[in-house]
Amino acid sequence: MLSAVDLLAQLKDIGVAPGMDLLVHSSLKRVGPTDGGADMIIDTLLEAIGPGATLMMSTVSGNVNARQTVFHVAHTPSTTGALTNVFRRRDSAIRSLHPVHSIAAIGPGAGFYTEGHFDAPTPWSPPSPYGKLMSNHGFILFLGTDFSANTCIHAIEIEARVPGLHTEATTLLQAIDYNGVLHEIEHHWHAPKLCCYPDLEHLIERAGGLTYGRIGNAICRLVDAAVLRATLLPLFRETPELGVKPLGDSDFVWE
Repeated sequence: MLSAVDLLAQLKDIGVAPGMDLLVHSSLKRVGPTDGGADMIIDTLLEAIGPGATLMMSTVSGNVNARQTVFHVAHTPSTTGALTNVFRRRDSAIRSLHPVHSIAAIGPGAGFYTEGHFDAPTPWSPPSPYGKLMSNHGFILFLGTDFSANTCIHAIEIEARVPGLHTEATTLLQAIDYNGVLHEIEHHWHAPKLCCYPDLEHLIERAGGLTYGRIGNAICRLVDAAVLRATLLPLFRETPELGVKPLGDSDFVWE
């Protein structure tokens, strides 16, 4: 049974430190049983980074689709794990408005990271939370997950202008904000593709941007988001097939 004391020590061992803005991708099943459940994990993560830093979690809503087009920022569940749904419902949490690829954040930078997500050119463009994390010296903790959950790689694909990764056709989606105001946005969906993101982990480790460690029962990864971008952006510009392979013949680039 993982206790708060042990979790805090393991977070420090992997490199989580005070002042570190941190985006977490998680699998509680792989971490294993804990003394205090999701709330204990969230409280300990906040303690590890301290009150001057911001904790974020991806709250992607895969239940919003071409047939169910409405997203409510306060009520639509996240489909990226149990921890994210406990986190987004905290009174101090702010969730970004994007109807499919939102994040939730707690801390002094929560407003900075979440604002403008709806108006960004794509869900992963430089003004998005993922782009901001990489350009503001943030870190990513893969808590029981690996690079297959690395949403920031989508931001690198967008910046590198990799073709064929999204449908040219769009769906009109509706997003309802915290004040009950309705917004609409045209959304391009992921096109069929083969993602090889875990195969890129060794490149980030070699560049000094990835640390492995055990938390609970899980092998976890702490990634410097700036090193991730600096390492993979040239690769995706020159040889994107090393990380992602479109399965269609489209050359559409989502800008």
